[in-house]
Amino acid sequence: MGDIPIYKDLSFYPNSDKAKTRFDHIFGKFKQSFGDYEFIARAPGRVNLIGDHIDCSYFSSLPMAIETDVVAVANLTSDLSVNLINLDSKYEPTSFQLPENNEILTIDKSIFSWANYVKCGFLVAQKYLKENHPELSDFKGVNVVFDGTVPTGGGLSSSAAISVCSALLFLRSQGLKEITKKDLTAITVVSEHYLGVNTGGMDQCASIYGEFGKALLVHYKPNLYGELFSFPKIQPHDMVLLISNTLVEANKFETAPINYNLRVVEFAVASEILAKRCDLTLVQDSNLNTGTLKGFVDNYCEQKLGWDHWDGHNIEQGIKLLNKGLELVETLFTDEEKDGLTTEQAAKALDLSVDQFTERFLQKFHVRYEKLKLYKRSKHVFYDSLNVFKVLKLLSAPSDDFLTDLGSIMNDSQQTSIENIENSTNEINDVCKIALANGSYGSRVTGAGWGGSVVHVTTADKIEGLYDALKTQYYQKKFPNITQDELEAALVITQPSAGASLVEL
Repeated sequence: MGDIPIYKDLSFYPNSDKAKTRFDHIFGKFKQSFGDYEFIARAPGRVNLIGDHIDCSYFSSLPMAIETDVVAVANLTSDLSVNLINLDSKYEPTSFQLPENNEILTIDKSIFSWANYVKCGFLVAQKYLKENHPELSDFKGVNVVFDGTVPTGGGLSSSAAISVCSALLFLRSQGLKEITKKDLTAITVVSEHYLGVNTGGMDQCASIYGEFGKALLVHYKPNLYGELFSFPKIQPHDMVLLISNTLVEANKFETAPINYNLRVVEFAVASEILAKRCDLTLVQDSNLNTGTLKGFVDNYCEQKLGWDHWDGHNIEQGIKLLNKGLELVETLFTDEEKDGLTTEQAAKALDLSVDQFTERFLQKFHVRYEKLKLYKRSKHVFYDSLNVFKVLKLLSAPSDDFLTDLGSIMNDSQQTSIENIENSTNEINDVCKIALANGSYGSRVTGAGWGGSVVHVTTADKIEGLYDALKTQYYQKKFPNITQDELEAALVITQPSAGASLVEL
């Protein structure tokens, strides 16, 4: 897996002629604005086949890098100024200054701007250089032109793509010519934390470790890395992924207090209550400095049942452990608690005062709620983690009905998204229903949800019918004025693609 690759041509794109036209356009804009370019970096979006909202609990997920990406072209400035242009006209050109004396950037997260994601990448890259390559920490400003094909708010990790791309670009522009995938993942996994979004690492890992034709099992503990694998050859027709953006924008930053960050808090509180009820002490290794649901079930099975430690690789052991987690969730929460707990009730369950509870769980990231739905969130984490290992088992010994079996697991995953993590929407549900009636074996929300995209598994002989059904029954009905270009951007036929890279043309 080694270093971030450096490509000398565009053959890593499935359609290199189309990519050349795009790059020529970026180069033309850069020449017009800033002169000759010196550096090119890129990072793709990702689609998660299965296992969402489980990474912050350190359970493995199953994403892949996709063809859509963010490309950044740059040269050095003569001072500390950073000048940014985005080829998407809805993002205004902007500038900021790097701090003097090689200090680290600060980000005002109260002011929302697309440039904040660039700053996130620069910030973590600055820290890495100061700590690991002090000889390269005399920071210099850059001019940058960005072009992104990852839809914003589409659930395909546009924010991770621009942060990873920005970090990689800054490292290269400051003189670092080689960086490992492991190091780039380690520094970017926390990049969005500086905007108050408590991401778990799946998006960055998928964007960095992706390879053409392969998907990733992302491991989070003891180290964050992606384990590559290939899908079986499907006969007589190739397997195809279709990603359909519902065009309901999922703004992870703006809705974090009631959606994304709230789920992270609920996972943390649930793990501590479950552990307390089993007289277990958890390692405080979550992003909130609490225990995790994985830590809970690992400890329970080892300390209470005498099971061997699970290393995250043994599929049968993982399935057994996750089923035990589901069983414990059902028995350890009372019927009354299954509808949710107030702050007062959750604090009492942990023998804490409300002030102590607030300080421990509610200070790092802003959240809003009436009740903490700990039972539902815990159930989702164990259930969708179990789905990941069901897919791995299926991949390890593909059946004659591989796509039917895979689709069934994906549809089960969509159901827990609706019922337990509550990140699906009416539009997502409609898209899934249409797809399953028109050639999809399995359809589920992908990414954070609350809008965004759906991933469908089908075959080459069915893709045209599936595409047309979604076009006529969803897009043209919900968005009667949608253009052909907008349709083509919303319905993406894809395959696993190359991860983050530098490009020298």
